[in-house]
Amino acid sequence: MNILIPDSWLREYLETDATPRDIQRCLSLCGPSVERIYENKLTTKNKDWIYDIEITTNRVDCMSVIGIAREAAAILPLFGIAAHLKFDPYSVKSSLETSSSIPYIKAKVDTKLCSRFSAVLIRNVTVKTSPENITRKLESVGMRGLNNLVDITNLVMHEMGQPVHVFDYDKINKHLMILRKSRKGETIVTLDGKKHTLPGGDIVIEDGAGSLIDLCGIMGGKNSSVSESTTKALLFVQTYSPNYIRKTSMALAHRTQAATLFEKQLPEEIVPFAMKKALDLVLLLAGGQPESPVLDIGVVSDDPKVINMDTPVSSFTSNRLGVDVTPEQSQKILSSLGFTTKTQTKIEVPFYRKYDINIPEDLVEEIARLYGYHNLPSTLMPGSLPEPISNPVFDYETHIKTALKYFGFNEIYTYSLVTSGSGLKLKNPLSSDWAYLRTALFPSHKEVIRQNAGKTDFLKFFEIANVYLPQDNQLPKEEGRLILSTTGIDYDHFKGFIEGLLKDLNVIDFPVNIHSENEILFWEEPLASVINQINPRKTFIPISKYSPIIEDVNMSLTRPYTEIINDIRLISPLVQSIELIDKYEGKITLRLTFLDSRRQLSSSDLEEIRSRIESIK
Repeated sequence: MNILIPDSWLREYLETDATPRDIQRCLSLCGPSVERIYENKLTTKNKDWIYDIEITTNRVDCMSVIGIAREAAAILPLFGIAAHLKFDPYSVKSSLETSSSIPYIKAKVDTKLCSRFSAVLIRNVTVKTSPENITRKLESVGMRGLNNLVDITNLVMHEMGQPVHVFDYDKINKHLMILRKSRKGETIVTLDGKKHTLPGGDIVIEDGAGSLIDLCGIMGGKNSSVSESTTKALLFVQTYSPNYIRKTSMALAHRTQAATLFEKQLPEEIVPFAMKKALDLVLLLAGGQPESPVLDIGVVSDDPKVINMDTPVSSFTSNRLGVDVTPEQSQKILSSLGFTTKTQTKIEVPFYRKYDINIPEDLVEEIARLYGYHNLPSTLMPGSLPEPISNPVFDYETHIKTALKYFGFNEIYTYSLVTSGSGLKLKNPLSSDWAYLRTALFPSHKEVIRQNAGKTDFLKFFEIANVYLPQDNQLPKEEGRLILSTTGIDYDHFKGFIEGLLKDLNVIDFPVNIHSENEILFWEEPLASVINQINPRKTFIPISKYSPIIEDVNMSLTRPYTEIINDIRLISPLVQSIELIDKYEGKITLRLTFLDSRRQLSSSDLEEIRSRIESIK
C-alpha cells in the first residue's frame, strides 16, 4: 500500500537537517520506496512537502508517521546525514491503570477473534470542529475533518499505525458489548451510510439490544456514532485476527485504511500506547473526565521474541551476502532498527516487528538493506548460460498471432469475467459486470464490436485466451481458445482468412465451421485442437520445369461450394489448384491450374477433363 506523510509531521518525531530530497533518496535506497514528493497545495500559508511512500505488505510497522521516522533515523546516518528520533513513544510504558473488568462497560470478547480489546469512558466531552492544525494534517494525507473526536481517531491511526474508534456511550444499549462472529444474513449500516448484508463469520460487536454496532476492523456502525449531542465518549482500541478482516473486507468490497492495517496483523503491544495518545488528545481537544481503570482484555506476553541462531549473525550474514560484515557492523545496524543483540547468536526482536521477523534470514535482509544493496558487488554467475527450454505451444501461438496480423486482424484482450453466463458465479464479485467466469470468448468479442461499431467499415479481431468450463465438485477446467471475429466482411472472405491461416500452419483437412450472430461472423475453436493438427514437417516440392495450363470456368452454385471443389479434384490428378475468382448471383468463376510434372501438357490432353467438369452440377 501507499501512505502519505507530510514533511512537517515527520519532523515532529525526526531530528535532522536532511532536505526532503535527501530523505526521498536515502529511504528509497535502503527502506520504503518514496515514489514521489510534492508540494502541498491545500493551503497558501505554511506550505509543506508530502512524501508518497510505497510500503511492502510485510512492513506494517512502517505504515505510520512514527514508523517512517524510525526508518529515517536508522538510514540517514549511513549516508553521512545526522538524524535521530526526538522521542520514541514506545519507549515508555503507559501510565494508565487497566483491568479486565470494569463497572461502566460489560464486554464479552472471543479472544480468538480479537487478541486485545481496550476501552475507556470519557464523560462530559464537547464535540466540535477540530483546530486548524489538526484538520490541516488530515487533509494533507487525504482525510476529511469531521469533528474533534473522529479526527483524533484518524490522526492517531495515521501517526501510530493503530486504528482507533470512538462510540457514543449512551447509544450502546445496556452498556454491553459482545464481540462475536456474525451470522449469515445479518445486516449493519456503517458510518458512511452503506447497508451491508454479512456473509457470516465476520467479526462484529453486538450491544445489549442485539443490534450490531460495529463491523470490527473495517468501520463502525452508524447507530453508535458520535454526534454534536454526544457527551459521553467510549474510546476503543483493539487488534483482530487478520484473516477475518481480510475476508470480510474483500467479500463486502469495503476497503478502509483500518482494514488495510488490521489485515497485516498488528502487534498487541501497541494498543496501550495508542490508547494513551488518543486519550490525551481527547482531554486536550474535547475536555471531559476519563474513568479509571481502562478496560484491557487479552493476554500479551512480557517476554520479547528472540531469534536464536546456530552461528553468529555477522558470519551468517556474510556467508549469504558474499561480503564481510563485521560483528560491530551487524550490531550497529540491528540496534538502529530497534533490535537488541543479547549475544551474537541471540537477537531480541522489537515488539513492532514480532510478526515480520521470524527466521535468521529475516535478520540478513535487515542488515543487507541498510548495508546497501547498491554496495553489494555485482558478479556474474560462473559457467555457461542455460539453454532456453523449447515451448512448442508458445511458438505456435506466436506463429498464429503473426499470421493473423499480416492478414489484417487486430489482437484484443478481454476480461475473463463477464456479466452473465452459464459459467461459475463468483461469491464476491467486485461488480455486477464481472460476476461470472466465461465459458466462451464470443460474448466478450460481441461487446467489443458493439463498442466499436460505426467507427470503421469493417472490424477484424482475434484473441487467444482461456475459458473456464465447470466441472462437478472441482475447480473449472481452463481451456485455451482461438477466436476470429469480424463485421463488414462476407462469409467467403472470412472463411478464406481462416483457410489461409490453417494453410500457413500446415493444417490439413480441419473442418471450418463459421457462426453468425447479429451480422457478426466468428470462428472459435479450442487452441489445442488446432495445434494438435499442425504438421511441423513441410515437404519441399521443386518447381516444375513444365509450364502449367490455366483456365477460367464459370459454374452455377447449385450446392455447397466445398462439394463442387471436391468433385473437381476427383476428376484428375492433373488439377493442381482451384481458386475462386468471382461470385455473382448464384454464379461462380473458378481458376483451374493443370500441371503434369513429367511432361508438357497440351490443350488436347485436357479435353476429357473439361467435359467432365462441365457435367458437374
